[in-house]
Amino acid sequence: MYWRRPTGRSDVIAMHGMVASSQPLATQAGIEIIRKGGNAIDAAVATAAVLDVVEPFSTGCGGDAFALIHLPGNHQPISINGSGRSGSMAIIDNLLDKKWTSMPIRGGAPVTVPGAMHLWHHVIEKYGSLELSEVLAPAIHYASNGFPVSPLIAQVWSHLVDALVNDYAKSIYLINGRAPRMGEIMRNKDLGKTFSDVATEGLNAFYSGRIAESVVKTVQEHGGFLTLEDLESHKTIETSAISTNYRGMDVFEHPPNGQGFAALIMLNIMEQFDFSKNSPLTAEHYHLMIEAKKLAYADLHQHNADPSFYDVPLTLLLSKVYARKRCKLINSARAMTDYVSGMPVGGDTVYLATADGDGRAVSFINSLYMGFGSGLVAPGTGIKLQNRGSLFSLDPEHPNCYEPQKLPFHTIIPGALYQHHELVGVFGIMGGSHQAQAHAQFVSNIVDYEMGPQAALDHPRFDHNHDKNLVALENGVPPAVQGELSRMGHKLVHETASGFGGGQAILRIEDCWIAGSDYRKDGQAAGF
Repeated sequence: MYWRRPTGRSDVIAMHGMVASSQPLATQAGIEIIRKGGNAIDAAVATAAVLDVVEPFSTGCGGDAFALIHLPGNHQPISINGSGRSGSMAIIDNLLDKKWTSMPIRGGAPVTVPGAMHLWHHVIEKYGSLELSEVLAPAIHYASNGFPVSPLIAQVWSHLVDALVNDYAKSIYLINGRAPRMGEIMRNKDLGKTFSDVATEGLNAFYSGRIAESVVKTVQEHGGFLTLEDLESHKTIETSAISTNYRGMDVFEHPPNGQGFAALIMLNIMEQFDFSKNSPLTAEHYHLMIEAKKLAYADLHQHNADPSFYDVPLTLLLSKVYARKRCKLINSARAMTDYVSGMPVGGDTVYLATADGDGRAVSFINSLYMGFGSGLVAPGTGIKLQNRGSLFSLDPEHPNCYEPQKLPFHTIIPGALYQHHELVGVFGIMGGSHQAQAHAQFVSNIVDYEMGPQAALDHPRFDHNHDKNLVALENGVPPAVQGELSRMGHKLVHETASGFGGGQAILRIEDCWIAGSDYRKDGQAAGF
């Protein structure tokens, strides 16, 4: 069945450098950095920093970040974890004594240590070609001199006015109590000064002293648990990427505390079925992917946790034997209504991709979690504080239960593809819990149907709500297919009831890079 992409966007092909992000100003900043002699790592951080300014509700240095970095000659990516831990001022008994049944979404309680700035600094110091001051210069420019708000960003911003909690947050991110409108110029001089201080003074300017004191004071005043010592002790961690082979393609994801292993479990289950018999726009294809997703996320919700607190059984979960066992639960004609892990216990984001002429490539994701995170902004800093701690469980028996100085469950995941030990490309799709299921759909489009990156991103996705067992299908899935899925027992909801995120991808083609940027965002892929 033929489907015409609604955007008219074409893949972008270039030799010497490529950047794909969700906002054109950020993309151009990354390209500018490569033109000045920076590499893909420098470009990734420059792009992320500009996104902190121009797409402020989605991301920022007060959130967390993860990266997969490919260096020429390597056979797999370097995996870097820039997530922060919970505060040390409370234990789970304190929270249960408050009669909480779940972690709050806004305010100080869900704020964890900001890890993004530390990761930015770490990767520039270790893998970059430029000084941090040069890399942060575009973000400092837009923060100090302002940027025009785009239509899509203005629309999203208008829905998040009530998310802002403290008066300083409202003074920085609202105009007379409202969200900025299309074309209005927004500035954040305090954030520009924060970037300048870190560029000239190093990480101590962020994780101790004036900035850290403002962060801690703000969190504690709003019921949170961070201390200065929590910030001062924070480190970026280099880990080992995890992978599976999907029909000859090695798919790499970031390990726990991220949800990347769910995408790999899903692909392992999908591999048990012959997709060559079905076009990508058939009920059979969507049905098998949805059922694989249900099983993969059952394992995810049972087992994802900080690996320093819980030994996630990845070897077993990612084995092909386990996939063959799990796929037997799938009825090719009927949707399952009950799905649990086969192994007992032992939101808003930005994704960007960069590549340079020497063969480096970066899969990079940065997030506050929900729109504007905790809703708190540290006075005098312009820094939005994330609410990633809202994903902790308050079940003392769960691996992801709240504990002091513990990494929370993370939805943000960068991805990478290799074949025969050579880089094929980097990719990622933002969107909270949607991300792992979207990764598997993207990989299937690339491997099973040989789509280019733009077509693979644009193709209509499904989004399955794990808790309610509801399936949203994007516009572009034919009515007949939707009807057949309903007859199979899938409970369908209108696409506006769900979120399908937005992705970027850069792949290798001959001696060039080929890139796509998701039409669902303001995104742009550009190269030279």
